[in-house]
Amino acid sequence: MINIVLISIILAIIIILASIMLIPFHIILNFSNKGLKFQGDFKVTWIGIKILRRKIPSENEKPTEKEEKNEEGTEKAKWDVDRILKVFNLFLDAFPYLKKIFQAFSRSFTLERFHFDLTMGLDSPVDTAQLSGLLWSFSSVVNVIPRVNIQIRPEFIETKLDGHVEVEVKLKLLWIVLELMRAYTKKPVRNLINEVRSWNRNI
Repeated sequence: MINIVLISIILAIIIILASIMLIPFHIILNFSNKGLKFQGDFKVTWIGIKILRRKIPSENEKPTEKEEKNEEGTEKAKWDVDRILKVFNLFLDAFPYLKKIFQAFSRSFTLERFHFDLTMGLDSPVDTAQLSGLLWSFSSVVNVIPRVNIQIRPEFIETKLDGHVEVEVKLKLLWIVLELMRAYTKKPVRNLINEVRSWNRNI
């Protein structure tokens, strides 16, 4: 009897977690730049419930203890060529398993909206016109994609670089989590993670 109850509880938990991961999360990013002043908003919701919201830059952002030590000149991690090559080789070994995670991400990712508005003025009106023409050519191709809108506005009177980005996506976590769990069972992936962790501990 106790075993049946435990199995029922475990199955109920699995069903609830699977349901949560099958219902997509909404991720919304608003980011703008005006006069070299950057500000934005990052929000994650699930079935209308706010899960996370952050201002960019964060109002409470403070340097961590590690950052303060690095600023004072303490020893930092050594980014030598041998170690970089080691991480790169580990990444190549793990790539066949990581590739499945990227594929699961692409299947679980839906673009709801992408809007980019750029007002640009360079020192030379000729340079502004040339770069604007290049960006217009690019945007005319990209704007064919549904729910994508890119606007380029040249400014010939003054030097300016103001922009605004709005991105909204849906993301289902189920297949991504399953592939992450499957990948972690593979030794090449664990070796890569352990090497990156050892690097971070020394930073």
